[in-house]
Amino acid sequence: MYPPSSSSTTPPAALTPGITTIIAALSAIVLGWLGPLAYPFRLLTTIVHELSHGLVTLLTGGAFLRFVVFPDGAGLAYTAGGIRWLIIPAGYVGAALFGAALITLGRSQQRSRVALGVLGAALALLTLRYGLPTVLSAQFLSGLLTVGTGVGLGALLLVAAWRVGARWSLFLLNLVAFWVGLSALGDLGTLFTVTTVSGLGELSDAHAMARITFLPPVFWALAWVLVAGAALGFALWRTWLRPRGTP
Repeated sequence: MYPPSSSSTTPPAALTPGITTIIAALSAIVLGWLGPLAYPFRLLTTIVHELSHGLVTLLTGGAFLRFVVFPDGAGLAYTAGGIRWLIIPAGYVGAALFGAALITLGRSQQRSRVALGVLGAALALLTLRYGLPTVLSAQFLSGLLTVGTGVGLGALLLVAAWRVGARWSLFLLNLVAFWVGLSALGDLGTLFTVTTVSGLGELSDAHAMARITFLPPVFWALAWVLVAGAALGFALWRTWLRPRGTP
């Protein structure tokens, strides 16, 4: 009987942080083709989107009441006050910035492990604080889905940060980073398409922004695409593509 291979618990030593990151990025792309297996990750992107709305509301002096994630992957944040022209774009742009921030943390194995733990704790706690009130509302079933997903994924990330090796932590952090970042960019592409067709997506963030600025929804959708793409591109360049010695 052969002894268990060490590769079953940790990636081979030949997998440098750069190679591990490439594998994580490719895994995030492939994950989008796996249908039901990608469902929890789809809900994760929605949670990040709605929490971004809520946190910007708090930062601009408003009140973040609660948020909900629906079974179809859509979501809604309930807020009051704050600066609307900052709160409305915070969902799509915030998700892209979230992905970009994680990419910049995904080069160091030790830093990735800490970031994974902090991310798991924050996801679980913020979901309990702002998702749990939805369970007590008319959206009871969606509230259960919201809390179960946010707390469950947060707990899994915490356990991963505690139990798995540094290389696997780096892989998982980059998987989340690229999934959320690319999902946000893909959602913005869909939003841009929707804004070009009259009568579709009238409740979208781009249409809400148009109502308070008098600029067309397609303008805001395109602007957010450019901001999100620039943020992700800069994070990739600064973390992995920048020549050594460049400040």
